[in-house]
Amino acid sequence: MTISYRYKGLRADGGEVEGRISAADENDAVSQLSARKVTPFELIPDADAHRYERRKARPADRSRFLRQLSTLARAGAPLLTCFDSLIEDEPCREIAEQARLVRADLRGGSRLSASMMRRMPDLPDYAPRLVELGEATGSLPDRLTEVSKQMEADLAAAGEIRNALAYPAFLAIAGLVAVFFIFVAVVPRFSALLANSRGDIPALSRIVLSIGEFAGANAVPVLIGMVVVIVLGVRLVSAPATRRQLTAIAFRMPVIGRFLSAADSARWARVAGTALAAGAGLIDALSLAERGVLSPRRRAGLAEVRRAVRAGAMLEQALRAHTDMDTMTINLVRTGRLSGDLAGILLFVAETGETEARNLAKRVTALAEPLAVAFLAGIIGLVVVSLVLAMSSLYDFDIG
Repeated sequence: MTISYRYKGLRADGGEVEGRISAADENDAVSQLSARKVTPFELIPDADAHRYERRKARPADRSRFLRQLSTLARAGAPLLTCFDSLIEDEPCREIAEQARLVRADLRGGSRLSASMMRRMPDLPDYAPRLVELGEATGSLPDRLTEVSKQMEADLAAAGEIRNALAYPAFLAIAGLVAVFFIFVAVVPRFSALLANSRGDIPALSRIVLSIGEFAGANAVPVLIGMVVVIVLGVRLVSAPATRRQLTAIAFRMPVIGRFLSAADSARWARVAGTALAAGAGLIDALSLAERGVLSPRRRAGLAEVRRAVRAGAMLEQALRAHTDMDTMTINLVRTGRLSGDLAGILLFVAETGETEARNLAKRVTALAEPLAVAFLAGIIGLVVVSLVLAMSSLYDFDIG
């Protein structure tokens, strides 16, 4: 954990300097200042440290910070003034500390794009590159705005998926609790009732009763095992390699795959269009855009597209040969190339893809809830049917 300190000190030339520094403790702060050839004569914990609302930054914090930075830059404020103002009111400790490091780099003569790449590693790959384009073309405020917009669009797409799956996830958890209760508290009672007639009941009923007996006799270990499996599953899903595999699987699913593909196409088109509008060359724009694509298969295809265009192929021909983009998108790209407004057409493709992704997200929501209910109803119904079969098999009904 780092602590923010205010300091006053003397430089090697005798000049006085003051500022803030983040360190693990007071000794660490003194060591850092000594490395900067500053001898501190006043070092106190930052009185504003308590003002931070949270320590770790969320993706929304990063997009908000860039949005605020673009607003101040658009108003004509110098970058150092922008960072001074934002740091003063930043509610997230991690963002504030990273911003201080960026400000220090700017004071030392570094470019904003290079400092962001080094000091803010959690930003999307396209963010520092678009900022670099803005620095090269004198359109930094516009590029910062476009980065924040793209990050907000990515957050919105992820939020739509989370919202679509939140209720089904709740149903799944509630269903697991209900099934656990049935096997621990209900099935063992039937098992005791049918203990003398186990050989006369159907195989399905015997399996269910055996599971119930085991769960009832080992309720605590079973519960602990379920918790351990869930925790391990969460950690496994959090691993980058597993997430890449799950992402590849999700892209092949019927409805979710279409949603992800539409969102991916929109993201690619927006970043490429934005880069072209900022004055980047076509190859640079394609290289930048492919970094924001989630699908490993499509990213590999777009890399082939970039190589084909560099070799002299038309963009729409390369897209048709190496990607699974739909015909309408490819035709629009061709129209943009022929009309000389490829950037504008790509931004239009992005808006169209984002609209399609939102509509598909609604379909995911509409399908996920009944599927979750049907799945849970099937499990509970299977248990109930097995118990009913077990009871009814003990009696012979002579009708007629």
